[in-house]
Amino acid sequence: MELSQIRYFLAVAESLNFTSAATACAVSQPALSKAIRKLEENLGAELFERDTQHVKLTDFGRTMRVHFERIEDSRRKARDAEKAATRALVEPLNVGVMCTVGPRRFSGFLESFRAGNPLVDVTLHDDTAPVIPDLLLSGALDCVFCARAGDHDPRFRVVELFHEEMVVAFAPGHRFEQFEAVPLEEVARETYLDRLHCEFRDDFLAITRASGLELEVAMRSEREDWILELLRRGLGVSVLPSSSAIPETLGHRPIRDAISKRKLELVMTVNATVSPALAAFHDAASAYDWS
Repeated sequence: MELSQIRYFLAVAESLNFTSAATACAVSQPALSKAIRKLEENLGAELFERDTQHVKLTDFGRTMRVHFERIEDSRRKARDAEKAATRALVEPLNVGVMCTVGPRRFSGFLESFRAGNPLVDVTLHDDTAPVIPDLLLSGALDCVFCARAGDHDPRFRVVELFHEEMVVAFAPGHRFEQFEAVPLEEVARETYLDRLHCEFRDDFLAITRASGLELEVAMRSEREDWILELLRRGLGVSVLPSSSAIPETLGHRPIRDAISKRKLELVMTVNATVSPALAAFHDAASAYDWS
């Protein structure tokens, strides 16, 4: 006797219709009928009286229904207890991701971490650079993937992950495809799409002005996905990190004489209470091959 046979029997006993019972159990009607026939053979008596119009329980079927309902109730309680125990073991982990950090490199790491730590419930939060320190210090975030500009803040400890180039991105067919590296003055000759949340934005604008150049800004946005779509449509060029969600439909080249690289890090507070989940995440990020 199999638990699935009991479940099928109870579904038919409830609806007195083999087709409806099969739908409720997500099996085909022939498979359900075959399973109940086998159950009757094992028990040595019929559970249902069947004719072309009606299905009803036999006396033996009514007796067995009481026993099978007890078995099914016990099975459900055992399943619920297992789920509750699993939930109790699951540890939450709130991970901030700076809004200019694209998913392409990090998705592989997260897949690897999940495979090795199935009971860590990771929630990814999209955050901007100015609010990240307060979110970490308040405990709202356990750690953050970010690119840091400026000096090291002693309140935080970091795991250095990788460096990536800052590049100028453009639509396919743009004249920049002919360059190996684009001079800054050539960038200034193009309509520019301004990424307002870029952590290097102020430095980049200062470099262009120090070079005697002024960008012709067509549009500004805090949303990376909007900038990427505007780029794809050929409405301008923009300076982006090379792995910051640049899809295959965009071209990009290094920039000469400008910010060339940014450093990606995992950041947490020095005084953080390190949970097992956070410790596992820290260790996995430290050991992962980001190249």
